[in-house]
Amino acid sequence: MPSVQQLRPFAEAPLEAFRAASGPVALIQQPPEPVFQQVAHQLGQARTLPMNHRLRLMERLLTMLQGFQHLEVHLLQPRVDGEEFTVGRMDTCMVLVKDPSVSKLHARLRWSERAGACLVRDVGSMNGTFVNTVPIGARQELQLNDGDALSFGDAQFLYLHTETLHAHLRLIQDPE
Repeated sequence: MPSVQQLRPFAEAPLEAFRAASGPVALIQQPPEPVFQQVAHQLGQARTLPMNHRLRLMERLLTMLQGFQHLEVHLLQPRVDGEEFTVGRMDTCMVLVKDPSVSKLHARLRWSERAGACLVRDVGSMNGTFVNTVPIGARQELQLNDGDALSFGDAQFLYLHTETLHAHLRLIQDPE
């Protein structure tokens, strides 16, 4: 999966070409620390670890935004209305999150063509799914809005429409 910085050269493309290649929405993620990735890999099919409650979700989000150009990008490219994207720690998940606080199968994102957005649903995860730091109820489906902070356990994401991502990429300064 590319980083924001790796996508930067594609910001020179017209928005419609960028959208056609990228899909309508993206999840921007703070990559987990290597030690957490290793723990998640070692867990395999084992039980999910409890969330690190010492770090508040909002504090983590603010820290994440300070290094925006280094964040990883999950491009979601739905082909049909209602298409679902699984989120979790298992290799079979479409959005693979290597964080030990994320359940093997944590949540589902469902594309709504009519809304032009994804809806998120927690599927009974141990550590919950949060939108803008508010937990969503078990099995509740909530429509995501451009710019929403999305958390699966301790794993932090930004949900962005492609137009917003394209605009942010154009604002990033080229490294000297």
